[in-house]
Amino acid sequence: MPRYVKGEFRYFAEGIDIMVVLDCSTSMEALDFDPKNRINVAKEVFKDFIDSRKNDRIGLVVFARQAYTQSPLTLDYKALKTLVEPIRTGVIEDGTAIGNAIAVATNRLRESTSRTKAIFLITDGDNNAGNISPLEAAELAKKFGILIYPILIGREGPVPYPVGKDFFGRVVYKNVEFTTNPTLLKEIASRTGGEYFEAKNYEEFKSAFSRILDSLAKTRFEETSVYENSTDLGRYLLMAAFFLMVLLLTVYSPLRKFP
Repeated sequence: MPRYVKGEFRYFAEGIDIMVVLDCSTSMEALDFDPKNRINVAKEVFKDFIDSRKNDRIGLVVFARQAYTQSPLTLDYKALKTLVEPIRTGVIEDGTAIGNAIAVATNRLRESTSRTKAIFLITDGDNNAGNISPLEAAELAKKFGILIYPILIGREGPVPYPVGKDFFGRVVYKNVEFTTNPTLLKEIASRTGGEYFEAKNYEEFKSAFSRILDSLAKTRFEETSVYENSTDLGRYLLMAAFFLMVLLLTVYSPLRKFP
């Protein structure tokens, strides 16, 4: 007769809690990663980063004039990547609210029990929107033990930027120079114990993620997996009884010498 067996399988792993904060303002359409723009390169590098992780919980905040949680902290990397794919500029009202974005990410990390909590702030501009200053948000993150690693993406000086379409529907580009504030980003990193990076090309961008991870300590945590399955216990009990009988016969039977 079938019986149900239930048990637990426990394993230990080490991980970090990371909120990636991605600038989605329209300046991220600049084409200085020819033939790709900043937003698409950022998405590509982020998805590669997700693929490289194993036990780190990762979440995502997107921002322009406002900041929103695209994904809370999760170990479901497949689901996270599906939430990265549709991200584009122009969905959120334009602007760069760095302070608000840090505050939203901090709120997602503040109750984390991980020994290491970090924000990867990816932006190409200066703070020009929001009701929370970036340095106030950085101080808030510091109180919760959160490290902030700003990554300034894009080249310096004029870069190709889409300004419309011509008569034939082809995108027209114009060289535009965008305002950046590396001094602010460096101060954010300094106040929280993080580090500032610049990514002027694809290789520098990927390298920034790797260098940040190398500096972060991992937290050991325990995962419990519960399993339940049915099996015919009667069959196993019958087999056990048979082998016990054979053992008893072997032990207590007298030895005979064959001619």
